[in-house]
Amino acid sequence: MSYPFETFGDRFNPKHNAIGLLRLILALLVIIQHSFALNGINDPLSNIGFINFGAIGVYGFFILSGFLITASWTNTQSIIRFTLKRVIRIFPAFWMCLILTTFLGSFLILKINGTEFTFQLFKSQLGYISNNVFLIINQPSIGGLTDTLQEKSLNGSLWTLAYEFLFYMLLGFAGLFGILKHKAPTILLITIYIVTYWLSDCKCTIFFKVYTSQQVAILPYMFGVGVIFNVLLNSIIYSKLIFLASVCLFIIDIFYNKSMPLYPFFLAYILLWLSINLPLKTIENFGDFSYGIYIYHFPIIQIILLTKSNFTPWMLVIITIIPTFFLAFLSWNFIEKPALRLKILLNKSR
Repeated sequence: MSYPFETFGDRFNPKHNAIGLLRLILALLVIIQHSFALNGINDPLSNIGFINFGAIGVYGFFILSGFLITASWTNTQSIIRFTLKRVIRIFPAFWMCLILTTFLGSFLILKINGTEFTFQLFKSQLGYISNNVFLIINQPSIGGLTDTLQEKSLNGSLWTLAYEFLFYMLLGFAGLFGILKHKAPTILLITIYIVTYWLSDCKCTIFFKVYTSQQVAILPYMFGVGVIFNVLLNSIIYSKLIFLASVCLFIIDIFYNKSMPLYPFFLAYILLWLSINLPLKTIENFGDFSYGIYIYHFPIIQIILLTKSNFTPWMLVIITIIPTFFLAFLSWNFIEKPALRLKILLNKSR
């Protein structure tokens, strides 16, 4: 169907866009928020609205994931290959993060605290790996090493990965049963979730008792909005005026509309428009470091805080970025990129 106006489908190039740059920006927002929160201080945005920098970062990741993973299913059309691709993208870097955090992180913390290594700690280290190996964080800390900190978890960023992988699988099965081939049922299912989210005090406890907080219940909302934008890519009007209106409405919504938030739709429009118009569209040629930044920054902040150096939150942001980018660089070049070569083999096996 042709439209008398330009749509995102006309302008969005899957192979040449600024999504890589956007993910780096979103990862930086998460670092900023955690640098404040782990210091026991609200970040500047949370002092004036219902949301903080870290939430925008995480929500943006989930919106982009919903958008991109829907496209991945469209290009794959096989639940086995689709699942293997998602496993290859998430698990190898996650496992390496668990191992490095367990042994290198523990070593550094022991040195900082001036305490001795014990067999009991070793058992806790092994438990940290075995209990968390399938993405669900059943053991958040190791032997009480971080008990003196504001946040006891050694890596409080990892909890979202299990939900993200769950949404990948739900989307894959939706594709398997043919739901994604039709716009109406896809949008209807996501709309039902959003409405139940609104009607249950933003906790979605009507259908899903496991969702006990708005922090968790909003994630399917974000992912679902990304899916909607993908299936309607050729119908959504591409307009600078709508982009500017979305920015204004996003700001208004996060400040004044807590009970029935609409900002995920505005944020999705903003991100998609920026992915077309921002420069540095080839930044991913140097590597996709956003995942590594996300999974490594939290333990680095925790270790820095254990030194009791009394850095301000903004100083902590700057100090955290350097080792985080270094580990993200190593993760991409020695774990993620080699693993992604398996995805290429999967594509060739079709």
